[in-house]
Amino acid sequence: MKYIYSGLMLFFLAGCTTPQEKAIFAHCNAEAFKMIPQQLVTQQVMRPFFIGEKIIGNRNVCRTNIRDSKDRRGNITKIRETICMDEPITEPVFQQQLVSETVDINISQRQVQINSCSLNAKAIGMFSNIK
Repeated sequence: MKYIYSGLMLFFLAGCTTPQEKAIFAHCNAEAFKMIPQQLVTQQVMRPFFIGEKIIGNRNVCRTNIRDSKDRRGNITKIRETICMDEPITEPVFQQQLVSETVDINISQRQVQINSCSLNAKAIGMFSNIK
């Protein structure tokens, strides 16, 4: 639930937030960082990396062209040509690779603190004078 709410909070910040909500989030975010600082660690994690595409089948694609042609007497006739080709159907291929990533192991605790602070700040009307 906390991850869904944090995603919603980021959604609100990106678009339709009021100046009050932006101020509350900035305040609560700063307070949470003071209370629960970052604790960065390097972890080995598996991540998918694109390595190419593989052909999983073919589809027959036809294109019809109509062109004008003159015969020996100069009469113009319409010539219809249909060209069909097999085009490959592909899908991406990924390979799992072990990579090192730096992550903040306090992020979930800090997000809980931010959410709690934001709810309390809205309840008491903090920054309600900001327009």
